Amino acid sequence: MNSKIVKNKYINTLFLLMLFSAIVHMVILFFKAIKSLDIYVLNYFNILDIDLFYPNIFNSLLGNVFSLIFMVAIYFIILKINKVE
Repeated sequence: MNSKIVKNKYINTLFLLMLFSAIVHMVILFFKAIKSLDIYVLNYFNILDIDLFYPNIFNSLLGNVFSLIFMVAIYFIILKINKVE
């Protein structure tokens, strides 16, 4: 694998480790959601552990919709900022 996010090889390796860990984490949560039939496991605010500060504030249908909208908004912001073609 020759993925380069930044020029510094040590920081690049750290970013790749973080990306790999996040991907594994999401795969585990996806299978947990399927096994438990609990879609709230995939709530973006729960994944970010915001629920540690505001317990159960986003664990509702409206919270999941807001979570999805927030996640899509962040995606498009990053897409707009990232000028790689």
